[in-house]
Amino acid sequence: MTEVPERLRRDRLRLGYPDQLVGDVLAYARLDGRPALEVGAGSGRATMKFVARGVPITAVEPNERLAAVLRRRVAGAPVTVHVGRFEGYTPERRFGLLFSAQAWHRVDPAVRWRKAAEAVTPGGVIALFWNRERTIDEAVSEEIRAAHRAHAPRIPFDRQMLPDPPPWPGIHGLAHRDSHVYRWQVALPTVDFVATLATRSAYAALPPETRSALFADILARLDGEVRVAVDTELYQARTR
Repeated sequence: MTEVPERLRRDRLRLGYPDQLVGDVLAYARLDGRPALEVGAGSGRATMKFVARGVPITAVEPNERLAAVLRRRVAGAPVTVHVGRFEGYTPERRFGLLFSAQAWHRVDPAVRWRKAAEAVTPGGVIALFWNRERTIDEAVSEEIRAAHRAHAPRIPFDRQMLPDPPPWPGIHGLAHRDSHVYRWQVALPTVDFVATLATRSAYAALPPETRSALFADILARLDGEVRVAVDTELYQARTR
């Protein structure tokens, strides 16, 4: 499976972000009409949340296919799409807000903090957020573990569906830091839940017949949906 279809599938399965988070970021940033820079925009799930609040956005996205989806989604909105990696992006101006949804870990840690500091104005805000998901029902989790024991015992199933997010090491010149956790729940169709498993590298590395048998077993064991708890974590900081 090639990288591009996999990334498109990952994007389709993302859950989105709470409206309250967007409001909190904008209240903290106090943009007053200034534009924002988004790093790793994907197909625009977070982009559209900020555009709906009247924020002009420059969206940086390295994947051309995702950028094409983003352009179609934001047609007519005040969004400029730049195709390329943030590491190589040189903004024509500085921004009052840089935000990144579920993508900051993809930026080279050797340069990302310096690039972020250079991209925002003094007093501007860097806001990073992502979802951490886990199954709610222990009985469901045990059925999934049983399927793993039968077909892929070397892959332990953890109720935590995503790894811990990257740490917030900070950068020089931060005047203030702020963080929030937004807790919510969603019921995923079982087929979509299994599709989220399929996006993980551990499962992609399985022999195709093993992977197919595992996923078929999970689908057979579970009812029509899986309840998932989501913690959306926001870390933001203001520059001096």
